[in-house]
Amino acid sequence: MGCKALIVVLLFASSILAPNIQARVINLVTLEYPPYEFQGAQDASGIAVEIIREAFARIDQPINIQFLPWGRAIREVKAGRVDGIFTIYKTPERETFMDYSQEVLIQQSITFFALKSHPIYYDGRIASLSPYRIGIVRKVSYGEEIDKAIRSGTLENLVTTDTGINSFKLLLADRVDVVVSNQLGGIEILKRLGIEDKVVSLPSYAYDIPSYIAFSKSKKLGAMRKRIDIALRDMKEDGTYKKIVEEYLKHYREHQPELMQLKEIGAAKVETQSMAATAVRVRGSKE
Repeated sequence: MGCKALIVVLLFASSILAPNIQARVINLVTLEYPPYEFQGAQDASGIAVEIIREAFARIDQPINIQFLPWGRAIREVKAGRVDGIFTIYKTPERETFMDYSQEVLIQQSITFFALKSHPIYYDGRIASLSPYRIGIVRKVSYGEEIDKAIRSGTLENLVTTDTGINSFKLLLADRVDVVVSNQLGGIEILKRLGIEDKVVSLPSYAYDIPSYIAFSKSKKLGAMRKRIDIALRDMKEDGTYKKIVEEYLKHYREHQPELMQLKEIGAAKVETQSMAATAVRVRGSKE
């Protein structure tokens, strides 16, 4: 074979192999939920976003992050139109079509928020909230205890929205009495809406739930999930995970010290103190 012919063959072979050399972009979906994940000035940002970016960078895997309403995000994963989703809680139904990481991505705390001007009678039992209109986000799991109360009808007067911020807007408009929310996310929404002085979190309830990254089972990304587990574990062991979390939480401790002190969040510590000391009895249920 002549030199020119050999060069042509090599160039042709390289053009075929080139796409296989570079890893394809992994498409991830999440919801807009500061401070964990939100659209920044130029790109996705937030505690969970930075952890995800670092983990995938450690395995040399390019990613794309898209924000969607939570219900749609879950449907996209189930249909296999995207590769993965974060930060997502485990439920038996979701585990039928999602391959969850073994490592916890973020440990979150769920609580109840209400207007100061409309205090709620709450005795520590979820059932005591049954007379009230409860604001929740569509397709969001709030952990086994609250999910069970919703399924059983213990909490039946439900008002659903597509985003947490819309739930809090309904609270301000007196269209719901209580909002169920991730505690840090709820505090961030209060800050964004400028209503920190109007809303309290109900005392005696803070339900900790682990959240994860999960991959669509139809994509058969089990090997990648294992590599991400190793990357997350290494980040927690070498201090990178804690550094990312602490950098974001520094803002809360500087500007809202009365709301913040440290608590466990995976390998780092985050705690939001209760924004109210006592629950008091108020008017009866809403129609």
